[in-house]
Amino acid sequence: MIFVTALATGLFTAMLRSAFAVIAVAFMIGLIFLTAFLVSGASILALVFSILGFNAGLATFGLGLFFSSGGPTS
Repeated sequence: MIFVTALATGLFTAMLRSAFAVIAVAFMIGLIFLTAFLVSGASILALVFSILGFNAGLATFGLGLFFSSGGPTS
Protein backbone atom coordinates (compact mmCIF):
# COMPACT_ATOMS: atom_id res chain seq x y z
CA MET A 1 0.00 0.00 0.00
CA ILE A 2 2.86 2.38 0.74
CA PHE A 3 4.41 1.63 -2.67
CA VAL A 4 1.13 2.22 -4.50
CA THR A 5 0.53 5.49 -2.66
CA ALA A 6 4.04 6.74 -3.34
CA LEU A 7 3.84 5.73 -7.00
CA ALA A 8 0.47 7.39 -7.52
CA THR A 9 1.61 10.53 -5.74
CA GLY A 10 4.75 10.74 -7.84
CA LEU A 11 2.98 10.12 -11.14
CA PHE A 12 0.11 12.53 -10.72
CA THR A 13 1.50 15.37 -8.64
CA ALA A 14 5.23 15.45 -9.36
CA MET A 15 5.48 19.04 -10.56
CA LEU A 16 2.39 20.47 -8.87
CA ARG A 17 2.80 22.61 -5.79
CA SER A 18 -0.72 23.79 -5.20
CA ALA A 19 -3.91 23.07 -3.33
CA PHE A 20 -4.89 20.80 -6.23
CA ALA A 21 -1.89 18.58 -5.51
CA VAL A 22 -2.85 18.28 -1.84
CA ILE A 23 -6.43 17.42 -2.76
CA ALA A 24 -5.29 14.92 -5.40
CA VAL A 25 -2.98 13.15 -2.95
CA ALA A 26 -5.69 12.99 -0.28
CA PHE A 27 -8.15 11.61 -2.83
CA MET A 28 -5.69 8.94 -4.03
CA ILE A 29 -4.89 7.84 -0.48
CA GLY A 30 -8.60 7.60 0.30
CA LEU A 31 -9.18 5.65 -2.91
CA ILE A 32 -6.43 3.20 -2.02
CA PHE A 33 -7.91 2.68 1.45
CA LEU A 34 -11.34 2.11 -0.09
CA THR A 35 -9.93 -0.35 -2.64
CA ALA A 36 -8.11 -2.28 0.07
CA PHE A 37 -11.34 -2.36 2.10
CA LEU A 38 -13.38 -3.69 -0.82
CA VAL A 39 -10.80 -6.29 -1.87
CA SER A 40 -10.07 -7.61 1.62
CA GLY A 41 -13.66 -7.82 2.81
CA ALA A 42 -12.81 -6.18 6.14
CA SER A 43 -15.39 -4.54 8.37
CA ILE A 44 -16.29 -0.87 8.26
CA LEU A 45 -14.74 -0.49 11.71
CA ALA A 46 -11.41 -1.79 10.38
CA LEU A 47 -11.55 0.76 7.55
CA VAL A 48 -12.25 3.60 9.98
CA PHE A 49 -9.44 2.52 12.33
CA SER A 50 -6.97 2.18 9.48
CA ILE A 51 -7.76 5.69 8.20
CA LEU A 52 -7.60 7.13 11.74
CA GLY A 53 -4.29 5.34 12.34
CA PHE A 54 -2.85 6.65 9.08
CA ASN A 55 -3.86 10.21 9.93
CA ALA A 56 -2.53 9.87 13.49
CA GLY A 57 0.78 8.68 12.06
CA LEU A 58 0.97 11.69 9.76
CA ALA A 59 0.17 14.06 12.62
CA THR A 60 2.78 12.41 14.85
CA PHE A 61 5.36 12.67 12.08
CA GLY A 62 4.57 16.35 11.58
CA LEU A 63 4.79 17.07 15.30
CA GLY A 64 8.09 15.21 15.47
CA LEU A 65 9.50 17.32 12.66
CA PHE A 66 8.19 20.48 14.28
CA PHE A 67 9.68 19.77 17.70
CA SER A 68 12.96 18.35 16.38
CA SER A 69 13.57 21.63 14.58
CA GLY A 70 13.41 23.54 17.86
CA GLY A 71 9.68 24.05 18.21
CA PRO A 72 7.86 27.37 18.13
CA THR A 73 10.68 29.38 19.75
CA SER A 74 13.28 28.84 17.02
